[in-house]
Amino acid sequence: MGYGFIIAGIAFLFVPSFGIIDFMPDCIGFALILTGLSKTSRLNADLQSAYKSFRYLFFLTLAKLLLLYPLTGVNDEMTSMLYVFSFAIAETIFLIPAFSRLCEGSYYLSSRTGADVSDRAYGDFRLTSKIFIIARAVLAAVPELTVLTNNAYRESISADELGKPTIYDSKNIITIMCMAVSFIIGAVFFALAVRYFLPLLRCRASVSEMKRIYDEEFVLNEGKRVYNAVKSASLLFTFGCFFMATLYIYGWDLFIDVIGAALMLAGFIALKGVIDTKKAVILSAVAVVITAASTFLEFYTAKKYFTDASYITDASMNSYLVSAAVKALGFIVFAVLLYYVYRCFCIVIKKHTKSPTFDEAGYKKRLYNKCKALCGVGIAACGISAACGFMFSFSELFRFAALLLFGAYGIYMYVTSSKLCAELSRYI
Repeated sequence: MGYGFIIAGIAFLFVPSFGIIDFMPDCIGFALILTGLSKTSRLNADLQSAYKSFRYLFFLTLAKLLLLYPLTGVNDEMTSMLYVFSFAIAETIFLIPAFSRLCEGSYYLSSRTGADVSDRAYGDFRLTSKIFIIARAVLAAVPELTVLTNNAYRESISADELGKPTIYDSKNIITIMCMAVSFIIGAVFFALAVRYFLPLLRCRASVSEMKRIYDEEFVLNEGKRVYNAVKSASLLFTFGCFFMATLYIYGWDLFIDVIGAALMLAGFIALKGVIDTKKAVILSAVAVVITAASTFLEFYTAKKYFTDASYITDASMNSYLVSAAVKALGFIVFAVLLYYVYRCFCIVIKKHTKSPTFDEAGYKKRLYNKCKALCGVGIAACGISAACGFMFSFSELFRFAALLLFGAYGIYMYVTSSKLCAELSRYI
């Protein structure tokens, strides 16, 4: 009932960030936790409260990730300090009640369904989660706060003392030490979380009992279930397409491709209960890896070579080509994912729609053609976006065209999928 996703999501959270750079984005971890709680949260009020808190955290950390891109070009340490400090406080405010409710709700379910979760595992996880959350915020903020001590020191000393070392001069060492301590505390927290959730995940009797309770209390008719799955997947696919657009600021893409790939993965998982999406899920996971590599390479290239004019020079050409090639590979894989979207929609049309007239074949053919057009336009958008990175003389023009094309395609995806959902809703 989703505990595997919860464990995977926690794995994204315990890896500390290096300054303002988060190598394993927390928003992906929160998205995995939300996926795990999507059904289980309906069985308990505490889990419903936890689901709401994790949903707020997902949007908060998504905003944090999006703000990171323009922030890296500002090169102002005071701004970076405020960025880290503000988000550390905001995340802590939501994380403490979120994990507390998650712990309480899952412990109640374990006692209700007969899972063998010990009181000690429950107590250790609950206590360690609070220690981890507070330590995570403090250890992330401490290196950045050295900027304040440096400013105060510079203002209070004479000109002869300016050469003396300060705490700020050891910022890199402090950052590494804080990362190491945070990683150790996070590893202990993750180990205790696994020990706590593993019995719930492995106990077949408990999982069967939770599914039985869910089926009796919440499962709707087949048509409603298909409608909800397609509607959720359509929204995820639409947002995924928007994130594949390209808007470059300070030399790198503001719309992070890895988030688009992760949303596509979540969309195919949402359809898993309706049709077989195993191949699409695997390919989506591959797309997440490729787009993550592309994001890292873009950041590295822009950080090292970007100037106010451009960073395509003789010195940066090889790095730029590697970055553009990996990004193009991500678009190619994304194009295949759009083909799978087309195939999934066609299967849904075939199995779960009915014609309001006697012309069943003609009715479904028209729906197929709409999905085929959706697939074709999407593949074309991916092709143009993949190619524009190599067109040095017209790169900005083509990137703007790709931005408009993917933006229009996202709207087209939403309109087409909404019409499909409207057809499905007629036969609930």
